[in-house]
Amino acid sequence: MRRGGEVGLSRPLLINLLAIGLIIGAFTSIPWFIGPNLPTLNRLLVQGIGLAFVAGWIVLLFRDAPAWAQGKVAWPFSSPFVVWAGMALLTAGHWLWLPFADEGVLLACMVCEFCTTTVYILATIQPPPSRGRIPIAPLILPLSMALYLVVFPNRFSLPLGVFALTYAFVVALMQRFWQQAVDEAHAARLMTEAALRQVAAERDAKTRFLESASHDLGQPLQAARLSFDQVMRARDPAARERAARRIGWAFDATEQLLRRMLEHLRLESGGVEARCEPVAVGPLIARVAEMNEPAARLAGVTIVAMQSRLVAEADPELTERILGNLVVNALRHAKASRVLVGVRPRGPRVRLWVIDDGVGIPAADAPRLFEDYVQGSNHGDEVRGGFGLGLASARRMAALMGAEVAHDASWRNGSAFWVELPRAAAKARG
Repeated sequence: MRRGGEVGLSRPLLINLLAIGLIIGAFTSIPWFIGPNLPTLNRLLVQGIGLAFVAGWIVLLFRDAPAWAQGKVAWPFSSPFVVWAGMALLTAGHWLWLPFADEGVLLACMVCEFCTTTVYILATIQPPPSRGRIPIAPLILPLSMALYLVVFPNRFSLPLGVFALTYAFVVALMQRFWQQAVDEAHAARLMTEAALRQVAAERDAKTRFLESASHDLGQPLQAARLSFDQVMRARDPAARERAARRIGWAFDATEQLLRRMLEHLRLESGGVEARCEPVAVGPLIARVAEMNEPAARLAGVTIVAMQSRLVAEADPELTERILGNLVVNALRHAKASRVLVGVRPRGPRVRLWVIDDGVGIPAADAPRLFEDYVQGSNHGDEVRGGFGLGLASARRMAALMGAEVAHDASWRNGSAFWVELPRAAAKARG
């Protein structure tokens, strides 16, 4: 037989043909082995059931295996039809012919049926995860044999019956043990694959970080060097002033890059812990605006800080850094003329806003804004610089406090970001 360009019989086909041959051999030879005591009707019933079973098996053999059968013993050897119909056939067989057999045949048939049961245990091992299910089909034969020995007693009924029941118990234990071993091996493989993916992702992230650091730190430093050359060569005071501003902008960009690099490394290493306490929101907003005022002047942007008496439960340093990242993001990328830092109560929570009147966030960029190393396509850096870590770091710091940072996609004529914190029950210290 030729399949997929290969010549010869495949292993699943050989397994099925061997099993079918054994079934046919058993159900044609056993009636002869028992002898003339077996009624003709019983012999015809057993052989008719056997032929119907083999015919169904052969029909399944030339059909494609369904998806659920992948990973099992050769299809259709382990199909529900073959398992259940095979058990039913063997059970019916020994009830129809064993009453007419002598003790030697009884013992031989018991040995054969128990061997068959063991084979079916292997055939019914489920592809993981099995959820702890134990197939009942392999238990049918030993339990039926124990019942048969009660209905048709002989001098060996007691030991054979005890053996049959014990074997049924052992069958269940073996199937459970083998299934558990398969499930554990599968789980270990999944854990190993997940660990390898995580290691690969961390390696790739570090590689991207180093590549981004090398590339982006070089740009503002190169711009500073070129601007310095212009300051030294320019005779026009206005040109020298413009070049000097560019130097200040370049060094500011370098400082921001280094700060965000260190911030990212600390967050990645788990070296940052949140220490939440009541924080006065108004003074915090004022500090963030004041710290970013020099950069805003260089960019020609006005920072407006709202006053507020609200108190939030937060880590003051982390909250200040989150707001600072959002403000720096607006100054560097938004191409705005005005940035508003404000706050609004939202029931038991407080939402701090950073809103600009710049170019806004394209819809295509919004889903990935808070991922590492991602920058919007409308970034407005005069000097490119920036790892794309500001928003990602803001989200990590917010998560340490149990807070949330997000972009408001419904905002028009600019962009709006917010961080939401719990309101404090007590007043802020100081």
